Amino acid sequence: MIEKYLNGLEVKPDELTALERTTLYSQGRPVDRIPCVLDTGETMAPMLGMSIDAYYHSAEMMLELELYLHDHFHSDGAGISLTLRGMAEAMGSRIRYSDHNIAVLDQPAIRVEDADQAKSVNIDEDGRLPVILEAMRLVKEKLGAEVPVSGTVTGPFTVAAMVLGTENLLIGTVRHPEKIHALMDIIVENNNKVIRRMVDMGVGIGFADPVSSTSLISKKQYETFSLPYFKKNVAYIKSLGAGCGLHICGGSRALWDDLIDSGIGTFSLDNIESMEEAKKVLGPHMCIMGNVPPIEVMRYGTPQDVLRSARDCIRQSYDSPCGYILTSGCQMPVGTPAENMTALMDAARIFGRWPVDPAVLAED
Repeated sequence: MIEKYLNGLEVKPDELTALERTTLYSQGRPVDRIPCVLDTGETMAPMLGMSIDAYYHSAEMMLELELYLHDHFHSDGAGISLTLRGMAEAMGSRIRYSDHNIAVLDQPAIRVEDADQAKSVNIDEDGRLPVILEAMRLVKEKLGAEVPVSGTVTGPFTVAAMVLGTENLLIGTVRHPEKIHALMDIIVENNNKVIRRMVDMGVGIGFADPVSSTSLISKKQYETFSLPYFKKNVAYIKSLGAGCGLHICGGSRALWDDLIDSGIGTFSLDNIESMEEAKKVLGPHMCIMGNVPPIEVMRYGTPQDVLRSARDCIRQSYDSPCGYILTSGCQMPVGTPAENMTALMDAARIFGRWPVDPAVLAED
């Protein structure tokens, strides 16, 4: 059944722009198909022959990549990320860059014992924050009339891991909890500075918080050191009249009840979690997103594999009460084939055509 779609003859063209589609969908009004977002970023820079290092430090390159992705794949979203280490770098961490891989933490900014003295950032001067914010402005200016433009902020607990080093942070939650709490408050205020600028630009807000995953920490650690500070950022966003979403890599099921009360409007699931279960637990409270495997399927699979996996995600999630957005379970890695990215978008047009036909989703 999947093979008959590969020639593109049964892929109907879109009837709405991405901005029209997502606006109507968020209001619960009829649309042409379910939204589909390509989870991209610096990992796609090599598609244009850019070094990832150069991309990280150029607002113009960031814009060029977003324009290319929009023109070639027509995702229902465009955006720029602070990246997991962007705020930590502004706070003094040393980051190691390379041409062909994502950046990594080279030297933490501060010791746990001094965590309460962490830096309050100037978003117009420190680290790459000025470059990233300029890129957001440019993308909003160029694409904002056609597609929702968002920015990804790093969750406070993940920022703390990049400021102290992940192992040091986890040890600190046991040996120096008061220092970690003080650091978390500083990070919240640093995030809020960026958030205010993003809201002023009309850029949507999403959070990436992989270190809050229960693949790394316990539910108790999450509820003690991560959730309260994340909720402070969310409360600030809502005070500005905006909303936000969240992605947690790896395991998150144990945190779902907490997320219901966190104030987020959208949750993006890693592919190790069940979309069917998320629909039942989270679906009545927020829009859910996911979760085609980014490695096994998007990077190393075939277009047929992408269509099959996306069809399964749509089958499980299309009738989620507060909406569903098709995407990968995390950011697609370097080397993801263009034809697989096209296949993911096509899957939304084939299987997510509104109203969704359950019979099509059930075909082998």
